[in-house]
Amino acid sequence: MGDPQLSPLRLSFGRVAETYHALRPPYFQPLLDHAQSALELESSAHVLDLAAGTGRLTRELARRFARVIAVEPDERMRALIADGEILAGSAEAIPLDDGSVEAVFVGEAFQWFDARAALAEIARVLRSRGGLAVIWTHWWETDPPLPERALELLREPFERTLGERNPPWQGALADAPFEPLSSRRFEEEMTVDVDTLLAMYSTTSALAALPEDERTSLLAVVHAQLEGPYRLPIQHELSWTRLA
Repeated sequence: MGDPQLSPLRLSFGRVAETYHALRPPYFQPLLDHAQSALELESSAHVLDLAAGTGRLTRELARRFARVIAVEPDERMRALIADGEILAGSAEAIPLDDGSVEAVFVGEAFQWFDARAALAEIARVLRSRGGLAVIWTHWWETDPPLPERALELLREPFERTLGERNPPWQGALADAPFEPLSSRRFEEEMTVDVDTLLAMYSTTSALAALPEDERTSLLAVVHAQLEGPYRLPIQHELSWTRLA
């Protein structure tokens, strides 16, 4: 299968790769423990980190499994991966042979895939009864809430890009050779100052996609309206399934 034309929004994170790598909340160890147990993965397993970004999840997987392959389409993100075997590629055109891995992990990226094509490719590279773990980290909301004007300014780039986003990926599972999806949520929190909060926001797709001068100006206007510190309630969500 040939590599598809990837959207600029999907590749926007490379504009802020170093900030993304440094400031995104770390992957929650109890969630990874649960994924490993639910998919019955031994430490000898070969696994794929698909759409690996800067390798934040790759690093955690490399501590757990004998062989970890990181596949990422954006060379700016890929340049920061320091663990595992690193390959250029996308979810719709995974550069691995059939039956190469026992599990595929996707951290905060499945919404960017052509879900049907990606699930077909994931099924292809998995071994018999192989597993898929999809991880999300939700951290946008703050306590106390941001002023409404600040929220309006931050929402506007997101609303501008709504048409570039894919429908929910779970709908494609009905036509894929996987068992019904299971899920579990985990919660924690962190406290951040204003500078850190806005730097984190800058790594979201809609803000990362802005020209640098526009992004910098927008965040400066928002900064003037904030006081901080802010508590970030973080929800970690794990969804998993196996080949039927």
